[in-house]
Amino acid sequence: MTIRVFMKPTFRMKRFIFLLIFFSILAPTALRAEMSDFEFYKKRGHSNKAWNDAVEAGFAAYDAKKCDEAMMNLKQAVAAQCQDALVYFKLAVCSEAAGTPYTALQYYQLAEEKLAKLSAPHRYQTDIYENYGRALFQSKRFDEAFPLLTRAAAIGSPSFGLYYMVGYLHAKKGNRAAALEFFEKALAQDSGQAPPPLLATVYRELAKSYFQNKDYEKSSAFVSKTLQINPNDAEATQLRTQISNIQTQQGIMKMIQNAEDQRSGGTTSPSYRPLPPAASKLPPLEGMPGKDPASPLGPNIPIK
Repeated sequence: MTIRVFMKPTFRMKRFIFLLIFFSILAPTALRAEMSDFEFYKKRGHSNKAWNDAVEAGFAAYDAKKCDEAMMNLKQAVAAQCQDALVYFKLAVCSEAAGTPYTALQYYQLAEEKLAKLSAPHRYQTDIYENYGRALFQSKRFDEAFPLLTRAAAIGSPSFGLYYMVGYLHAKKGNRAAALEFFEKALAQDSGQAPPPLLATVYRELAKSYFQNKDYEKSSAFVSKTLQINPNDAEATQLRTQISNIQTQQGIMKMIQNAEDQRSGGTTSPSYRPLPPAASKLPPLEGMPGKDPASPLGPNIPIK
């Protein structure tokens, strides 16, 4: 029976996406930039008295993690013809949090276009890779998500969620070594906010990858971690059985090999001395014929 190396396209991501947004993307602005987003918007963005108040209220609600209020105000600004990169980006993030990934994708597309045209650098120009990629990933548009998320992994802030998604996408493409690398990177990050089912998935995929690499000890360790979270995981249970069978066979083969080594003499010990050859195999003495001499009592009388 063959173990499939990578995960099926099923995942429990909604709560995880929600946590990703609120614990990383909606971090306090003061920790992420010297200039507040509203100040940046006023100086570099699509500022206008007709909608500045709505944008200011929306940004304040966003920083307070009040997405409903933020969306209400920022949509008012957009309805008044505001076409600002930061406004689109924050609307996209809040649309993700509201569970409307299709709407989020529309806003991310607009944000990406406007961010490329900013007259000064802004952190969202880097964040867009992970955010936009995550929304595409959540919508199962994996081919489009892949280049954005791999770019984010190369230049963005490392996180369990980002590395998990990149590992998953490499797995779908059959890039086993790359998938293994990113799953291991995911576990090296803070996984405290990761839901247990997702963590079990990473453990199981690492177990399967190590199994395919014939590293049965590491595979067994990750199988155990998987089953600690979900004792009913069918793939992990099957893998544990296969590892046990292989290790049993390896033990039997080792015993057989040891027995064969003992029968064949194995390594010669220092006290061992080989037996002398039979007398008939000895060379003749000097001056003697090569055959035994005839009996002095006649040819038919044996020597006793």
